[in-house]
Amino acid sequence: MTAVPSENMRFFPALLCLSLGGCLFACRYDGSGTKMQWAPDMADSPANKAQRSYIDPPEGSVSMSAVFYPKSAEDAEKQLTVPDYIAQDPHVLDKGKVMFETFCLPCHGANAKGGSLPGIVPPDLTQSAYATKGDGFFFYRITFGTAIMPSYGHATSVFERWQIVKYLRTLQKGA
Repeated sequence: MTAVPSENMRFFPALLCLSLGGCLFACRYDGSGTKMQWAPDMADSPANKAQRSYIDPPEGSVSMSAVFYPKSAEDAEKQLTVPDYIAQDPHVLDKGKVMFETFCLPCHGANAKGGSLPGIVPPDLTQSAYATKGDGFFFYRITFGTAIMPSYGHATSVFERWQIVKYLRTLQKGA
C-alpha cells in the first residue's frame, strides 16, 4: 500500500519555508517599532533585584563601613590622628603628593604657601599657626571644606585624605 500525499501536503515545504522566513524577519528588532513583551511576568517579577535590599535595617544599627566624624574641626583636631597603617605605608608620600597636586595645588600652590585666585587668597599652610594644628584638623577640612574651600569628602576616600595630610606635613617641615 502506497501513501498518496494529500493535496494539502503538497504545499507543506513551501509553507514551512515561508513561515520560518516570516518568523525570522518578524523576530528581528531594529529599535524603531514597538516591542511586544512575550512573558511580562519575567521582567516585572516581584522578586528582589540583585544588589538591592528592600528590608530596612534594624533601628539603631550601624553599618560596618560607617565612618564617624567629629562635629567640628576643633574636635577633629583633638580626636583624629593618622592611622598606623597609613603612617607606616612606604608609598604614602608618593600617593599623597599625587592627591595633593590633584585637589590642593590649584589653590594652595605646589609648596602649600598659598596661591592666587581672583578675589580669594588661600592661606599659607606652612605658617606656624597651621603647622601646630593636629592631623585631624586638616582631615576634617579636606572632608567638609570651609566657607571658601569646597569639600572633597565626596571625591576622595578616607585613605586618600590621610595621605594628603601626611604629604602636607612634609611640606610644612620643609618650609
